[in-house]
Amino acid sequence: MTSKYNAAHYRFGARTGGANIMIGLFFVIIALAFGMTGVSILSSIPYAILGVLLLFAGIELALLVRDVTEKEELFVVLLIAGIGLTTTNMGIAFGAGIIVTQLFKRAKVKI
Repeated sequence: MTSKYNAAHYRFGARTGGANIMIGLFFVIIALAFGMTGVSILSSIPYAILGVLLLFAGIELALLVRDVTEKEELFVVLLIAGIGLTTTNMGIAFGAGIIVTQLFKRAKVKI
């Protein structure tokens, strides 16, 4: 169940919610200790490394589509993917997904 909510962390070895707490504390400590210099420190991480991490996280999240069994859920997944690809704004895509999911639940719509 952890992999559904923290796919990137799970992929790289984290098996509990403690990974989120540790990375959050790390960023808070960097911000409080170094201020704007902390941004420079974090900016020194090469884009190639960040790209590889993002690639693995994306693949792990894409594989979660295998767990979708109902047509309504698959419709919402495809809707979010389509809106995300066309607008490049995942906030709009997630918002639309939440609205459509709630409409399915409340109106008891079946596809």
